[in-house]
Amino acid sequence: MTEAEESERIWGGTTLAERKRDRRTKLLQAGVRLIAAGGGQAVTVRAVCREASLTSRYFYEHFGDRDDFTVAVFQTLADECQEAIREAVSRSSGAPRAVAAAAVDAVVGVAIDSPDAGRVLFVAPTTDPVLFAARDRFFPVMADMIADQFPDRDDVDVRRLKSASLVGALSHVFFLYVGGSLDVPRDVFVEHCVDLLLTVAAMRA
Repeated sequence: MTEAEESERIWGGTTLAERKRDRRTKLLQAGVRLIAAGGGQAVTVRAVCREASLTSRYFYEHFGDRDDFTVAVFQTLADECQEAIREAVSRSSGAPRAVAAAAVDAVVGVAIDSPDAGRVLFVAPTTDPVLFAARDRFFPVMADMIADQFPDRDDVDVRRLKSASLVGALSHVFFLYVGGSLDVPRDVFVEHCVDLLLTVAAMRA
């Protein structure tokens, strides 16, 4: 039997590939909970396996070490955030405020409606070098997504400067809000983020 055939073999109502995906999901969910509660330093192989109710054998089935796992936790949420933005923007009317509101609502849906996810994306990277590096790789991707919405009159350098400024400003505002030190009503927070996007995008060089 080939490896591909073995992965599709049914046992207990599920295939090996399905069981592997399920174990990986459980490990990543455990990582989100641990990081949200105690930061990146709360992540050890033993703690993750205990939280996920799995043995270390299954941890190493998917991840090389603790750092590899921590990055995977962050990247999974970052990918979810990007996909949510793309889908929301594609469903919007295309008007500038509608696009900005759709993008902000998408991030809010991932990072505020799910507080643990918000802490992993915006709070934990400030105290954990591995997560900080993962966030630094994520920021340019978000900046490119923002820059794609800017007016055609802006040249490439202006787009880069504006988008980098917005990613930095918005990430800090989300950090304060998710961390609990920015106590404002949710609707006010969302409207501010939308206005910030529109104001910077409209600035001329």
